[in-house]
Amino acid sequence: MYSRSTALLLASALLAVSSPIALGKDCWVDVYDQADYQGEHRRIEGPVELPSLKRLGDQDWSNRIESLKVGADAEVIAYRKENFQEDATGPTNHPYEIQSWGGKDLPSYREQELNLGPGKKEHHLGDLNFHRNINSLKVKCRP
Repeated sequence: MYSRSTALLLASALLAVSSPIALGKDCWVDVYDQADYQGEHRRIEGPVELPSLKRLGDQDWSNRIESLKVGADAEVIAYRKENFQEDATGPTNHPYEIQSWGGKDLPSYREQELNLGPGKKEHHLGDLNFHRNINSLKVKCRP
């Protein structure tokens, strides 16, 4: 079917794509337990999927993250629940009622995940309704 040289070339290409060396060297997320990148800090190298933050290093980081920075070659998805679960039971956002009262539209409390692109910095996750409310996360690396 394939010649030996073609098979070797294909295998080399597959290894290059899946190898950590081929992925961006700035594939990480820095998490902080205080706003404005203060307090205790952990760097999470990607690619990785963490279904729980209870044993991040030697500490429990579930419901603890207040600010974060994403590396230039990383994409992060943070979840409110462990195991990347969704929970559709929380208060519902009523944008029309909020606007009729003169308020601005708020993100839905039912939003269960937060997507953060390369180089993104969030000085206070309360601005996104994710203040101390991250229990699992994924760090994906861009080639």
